[in-house]
Amino acid sequence: MRVDTQIRVPAFEGSYACTVQIDEWRDLIQALRKLETMVGRDTEVSWGNMEANIEFKFRLHKRGTLEGQYRFSPENFSLGPTLSGAFEADRTFLRGWARSAQQVLENVR
Repeated sequence: MRVDTQIRVPAFEGSYACTVQIDEWRDLIQALRKLETMVGRDTEVSWGNMEANIEFKFRLHKRGTLEGQYRFSPENFSLGPTLSGAFEADRTFLRGWARSAQQVLENVR
């Protein structure tokens, strides 16, 4: 899939196009759903695309706090500039993120 990536974080905004294989996108959905099933336990899940220019790491704490790290690059991480950062969210966001990712997949077909 061609993905038009838009990133907005405090003091930075950017966009670029990249590709994500449909199977990779399914893996992202499964990673989010896995986190959802692990509520009440400490767990970590990582996801990245084959082109090595999008990466997420999630750490779910048993009390429901979700910590995330991200890395984005218009090229392979080893070749160009990289935007990286961290965020925190409540576990209740997981279902919506998984649903949103699933809708993207359904619109591709």
